[in-house]
Amino acid sequence: MRWSTPVTAAVAALVVTASVAVTSPAYGRPTVPAAGSGHQLADRLERATRAAGALRHLRAWQSAADANGGTRAADTPGFAASADYLVRRLRLAGYRVTRQPVPYEYYRIDTERAVALTTPPEPLRLLAMTWSPTTPPGGVEAPVRVLPTSRDGVVDPTPGCEPADYAGLPVTGTVVVLPRASCGFVVQEQTAVALGAVAVLFYMPTVRPDNIYRAYLFDPAAISVPVATITQRAAGQLAAQTVGSEVRVRLEITAHRARAVTENILAETVGGRPDRVVMAGAHLDSVTESPGINDNAAAAAALLETAIRLAPHQRAVRNKVRFAWWGAEELIEVGSLHYLAQLDAEQRRRISLYLNYELIASPNFGRFIVDGDDAEHPGVGEKPPPPGSGAVEKVLTGYYGSRGLAYETVDLYSIGSDHWPFADVGIPVGGMDGGTYQAKTAEQAARYGGTAGEMFDRCYHQPCDDLSNLNLAEFDRNCRAVAWVVGRFATDVEDVLAQRHDA
Repeated sequence: MRWSTPVTAAVAALVVTASVAVTSPAYGRPTVPAAGSGHQLADRLERATRAAGALRHLRAWQSAADANGGTRAADTPGFAASADYLVRRLRLAGYRVTRQPVPYEYYRIDTERAVALTTPPEPLRLLAMTWSPTTPPGGVEAPVRVLPTSRDGVVDPTPGCEPADYAGLPVTGTVVVLPRASCGFVVQEQTAVALGAVAVLFYMPTVRPDNIYRAYLFDPAAISVPVATITQRAAGQLAAQTVGSEVRVRLEITAHRARAVTENILAETVGGRPDRVVMAGAHLDSVTESPGINDNAAAAAALLETAIRLAPHQRAVRNKVRFAWWGAEELIEVGSLHYLAQLDAEQRRRISLYLNYELIASPNFGRFIVDGDDAEHPGVGEKPPPPGSGAVEKVLTGYYGSRGLAYETVDLYSIGSDHWPFADVGIPVGGMDGGTYQAKTAEQAARYGGTAGEMFDRCYHQPCDDLSNLNLAEFDRNCRAVAWVVGRFATDVEDVLAQRHDA
């Protein structure tokens, strides 16, 4: 799952594209029966699929990261090794596998560094935003201005979104430091630049002040000065150092456009109606800064284990099942967008639904299910989910509810992942996410267990997202859930098609 700026004003109220919408979540424990209701294949797959089997895949992908600089990002040897392992396992299970090349252009960072010119100078951890303008030769050196987040004891909920936020703070010729706010990076950058800023450093306010997150600019043309992220702790230290004195920073960002080729891995059942394709997907790549075991190897492993357990039944399924492991999701759905772009209208029409899974083993987990009919979150996202998505949601919530597992529904566009491109072309979508860096509320802790005030995943997009960063009990529950839902739709998509055709 990627952290990014909002695509349009319709989602500008979202702090990030992560797992919890800013609207009040809809909680549930419905009693819709799942197992034992005629879905024999689903029940069989659920019994056969366990975290113990999926963990062997995670160990292989952890090894791929360990041997290749701690990352499995697109266009790295770690990703290539992960894809090779996946293909071997699928072929051993008896699938015909497609390795789809995905060409793309990306932002190759050559230099990203900063130093506070204190006595002695203090290096700052810095991550340039993807597609940030570069600095002039030799970098930028300027005074720091740390924007206060409260005035007269009143917390500003949208710091840096309006010129008035800088009242009394001279900005011309400075590097502005401020927290990410709901109006978005672009608005904040443009506001600071209009007042004379020469660069902007953002930080993400979290309960883990040493975490640092690279962000993605959807519209590079809207940004005119270098932008990057630092840690919240570094921002606090700069704020303290600038009380009563001036602190200067030297910032250097150099980068260039580059072309690369990643790949999508696809495998589908031999049997099943080709005009009723059930797709289930998860991205295989990590961010550059992480091995990406919870985000998103855990979901990729659950899908692989489901595929292996389904393989003996692949000639007998009623509906064709197509598994997908996407490349370069962290660069904004590059793999899934390319896949859909290669399909004609008829090929897209044959896809009955798409299921997407993210971070299914978050250590301080939640269960966030896509609201498929906007019933709980009307008007929050960019547009309503495609018809049929409500039926997909009902199957997922029915599964968790029938097993006494709490969940909450969230707006389709509050989870930034590969279901977006499918929804955008009208294919019914659904899925589940276990939570990223938001802090779990007391209400959520009462429902799920875990620790209130701690992130759902403290290692989201961090180097510590490794095998130790998993809630194994939740991983096991979600492995079974993935298998059951795939098996259910492999048998029956009538409810989805009925909604789709009635629209």
